Amino acid sequence: MLKILVRPAGPYEVNVILVWCDRTKKAALFDPAGDSERIIAEIERKGLDLRYLINTHGHLDHITENHLIKSHFGVPLLIHPLDRPLLTDPAKNLSLYAGDPVVSPDADGTLEDGDTVQIGDESLCALHVPGHTPGSLVFYQPGLLISGDTLFAGGVGRTDFRGSNEQVLYEQIRSKIYSLPEDTVVYPGHGPKTTVGEERRYNPFVRA
Repeated sequence: MLKILVRPAGPYEVNVILVWCDRTKKAALFDPAGDSERIIAEIERKGLDLRYLINTHGHLDHITENHLIKSHFGVPLLIHPLDRPLLTDPAKNLSLYAGDPVVSPDADGTLEDGDTVQIGDESLCALHVPGHTPGSLVFYQPGLLISGDTLFAGGVGRTDFRGSNEQVLYEQIRSKIYSLPEDTVVYPGHGPKTTVGEERRYNPFVRA
């Protein structure tokens, strides 16, 4: 299984997630939201070879420091094609309305439902789970799920934004996430980790 490090960062306390293959030291970083100097130092201290920068979706709080990571490591930035326009448009990524417009570098590639991200000997499967945004992605390996802002411990992503859809989000969580093994550890975009089983039974917004 992949090794995983979670660092809450930025004004929105986004969980910046670093995953790596312990044998090969190949790594991927998800949602650089802040504290990038510390995260860069951690990557270098561990001797990791960062291969990908991945956004689970295109909202401002998850893309804020894409440019810093890309410029330091020269790695490709990946996102779902439906959220790609959010990267470079402050109105679409909502930063315009927060008073501090964010313009990320454009994506170098896109990930569709079922695509595999190879990280050394390990891999993650990208699952398209729209609802919070049209192009929201989660990433699964048996035993763990990186859920972005799709599913939280006791909560779900907001659906009052342009492009959000509450009914779609609930349907997708049930079909794509609640179908995973109950002991799957879920690492969300904000807040503490949880498990699929815990959310299936007790999540007040979406139960199985």
